[in-house]
Amino acid sequence: MTGFVDRERATDLMQRAGIEALMLCEPEAFQYATGAWIGPAGLFRRAGAGFVVIPKRGDLPIGVVVADFQAAQLRAAMAGAVLRTHAIWIESVSLEPATADRPVAQRIEAGLVGRAPGFSRPATFELARSVRELKTILAEFGLERATLGIELDFVSASDFSAMQAMLPGTALVNGSPVLDRLRAIKSQSEIDLLQQGIALSEAGLSRLQQHATTGMRQSELVALYRQGVADAAAGSSQQISTAEYVTLGARPKGADVVAAAGDPLKADMVCSVNGYASDMSRNFTFGPPSPEQAELHAIAERAFADGLAALMPGKPLAAVHRAASESLARQGLRSYRRGHFGHGVGNSVFSEQWPFISADSNVVIEAGMVLAFEIPLYIDGLASFNLEDQFLITANGPSPMNRLPRRLDIIA
Repeated sequence: MTGFVDRERATDLMQRAGIEALMLCEPEAFQYATGAWIGPAGLFRRAGAGFVVIPKRGDLPIGVVVADFQAAQLRAAMAGAVLRTHAIWIESVSLEPATADRPVAQRIEAGLVGRAPGFSRPATFELARSVRELKTILAEFGLERATLGIELDFVSASDFSAMQAMLPGTALVNGSPVLDRLRAIKSQSEIDLLQQGIALSEAGLSRLQQHATTGMRQSELVALYRQGVADAAAGSSQQISTAEYVTLGARPKGADVVAAAGDPLKADMVCSVNGYASDMSRNFTFGPPSPEQAELHAIAERAFADGLAALMPGKPLAAVHRAASESLARQGLRSYRRGHFGHGVGNSVFSEQWPFISADSNVVIEAGMVLAFEIPLYIDGLASFNLEDQFLITANGPSPMNRLPRRLDIIA
């Protein structure tokens, strides 16, 4: 597997931002750029676990600094990259076939010889060791005195100060906005992962609806969803995970609340495939909905249709927010204020990713974006409903990734 970076688009964005290269170190950004996991050092979520250098010049390769423990995986994922390694706490060695006649300890020791005098491993990993390898790549690329865009949305203040001191010839500026815009347009491989997540999530919701009954606890309802996802993903070699944002009852309660006749159920579900989080939401009632619950969901459906009509390439995201807000106002909710009616999706620690469908967003909708569009109506004492679908933006408009109908469904 290789990374998802569109080098031509990256060059254009860096040109406009006045930077010579992007220097990425967030674990999710590392995977986006390389197609491979950053490794266990990334679990500390600090700068230095790994670096990816994406030069503005398209004739230069991508440079990668990664933990020695993870080097083989990176070489397989990015054969054309310039790769440098740094030592982390994990000791690992390969047995040499030529020593098969020796005792195991001797065979292990034979694989450890040849290191530099005084070699040792840090308690976890050291930023200084990682930056030393990074400097080698920058020098090879002619970037040792360049302006580099670094992820200031991720790097801590202390790590940033240390990096500035260790890279005195470079100018480190905020590259997060460039990365955001680069990741906003998805490759076909990314679209496929996000489509798979929706298909799995819908399989989970279908199982939930088919097998849920009154008397079940909220945790049992979530378990039905997870089982449906697991059944649909059976045999897959991909990494699948879920997150569930469920509200059961007219008033939000604890996770062990028991479903009763007439209860509304909001099932806002996230299914991640290889780190790419798909986001969708459907709403149910245990038995027929009350007239007020039915009308509340009808309001959401009408606002969804009105907002979706504005979700067209060439328009700013603020226009979608305005269309949804005006629809709610026409239906009587003139004072209703929602910060955003959706967001980008992708490889992230959370399913909500830039850009956001907000009132102040001047981001222009582009073909290749994948956006989750939603109308959440959380009314304490009546129901918490959220109607949410995921869309691939094409040149002709939004193409739905979902197949389940957007109606208020009944759990018999």
